[in-house]
Amino acid sequence: MKPEDLCAFMDIISYSFQNPLLLETALTHSTFAYENRNYIEDNERIEFLGDAVLQLVISEQLYLLAEKLKEGKMTKTRALVVCEQTLAQAAKDISLDKYLRLGKGELQTGGAEKPSSLSNSLEAVFGAIYLDGGLDAAKRVILSLLSPYLELALHGKIQYDFKSRLLELVQMTKGQSTLSFAIVNEEGPVHNMKFTAAAILDDVEIAYGVGSSKKEAEQMAAEMALLSMPSAVTDDGGEE
Repeated sequence: MKPEDLCAFMDIISYSFQNPLLLETALTHSTFAYENRNYIEDNERIEFLGDAVLQLVISEQLYLLAEKLKEGKMTKTRALVVCEQTLAQAAKDISLDKYLRLGKGELQTGGAEKPSSLSNSLEAVFGAIYLDGGLDAAKRVILSLLSPYLELALHGKIQYDFKSRLLELVQMTKGQSTLSFAIVNEEGPVHNMKFTAAAILDDVEIAYGVGSSKKEAEQMAAEMALLSMPSAVTDDGGEE
């Protein structure tokens, strides 16, 4: 990777690496590393570290900013901030796609635009900063990029189609499994009904959600199912 490209990206994130090789690794997709086996490590291991750092930073920020939020709501809010969709958009905000090193085949099939590649690589960048400059440096960059999304999530202005995401995940990891949703309980007065939905995988109820409408309850059930499945945040549903 050209030194000027590394410097340009460092300018964008407002962090100067003492060891630029860490950043180069963070921007190296596994397909590029495979095609250049004797060249450089891919970003999967450093992404693993970055994911943990990201979770810690956002958890701490939520704890400090939202004193009245209960644990369950904090978990849901954090999930919105650190999910693939949000991280992919944050990666686009800093033009990470222009600096990501991909294999030829992956590049030709639009790999630089894949949300999974973008989100995973951004986590790898966070991990690289942590290794290079410590937790404070990583925290500074993470919050500079994700604070706007955290504010949106806290005010209920980030919403994703969790049902579609869960269906995609099931199709990738469970093959011919069948996913469905059912309303399992309705309670309350007509003007203030509460619905409980179940996410059902192969006739087994795997998660539940409550909402003021059937649609909202099903989305909540899908979100709870995603939160319970570690593979929900991986590239292809397998191990990272």
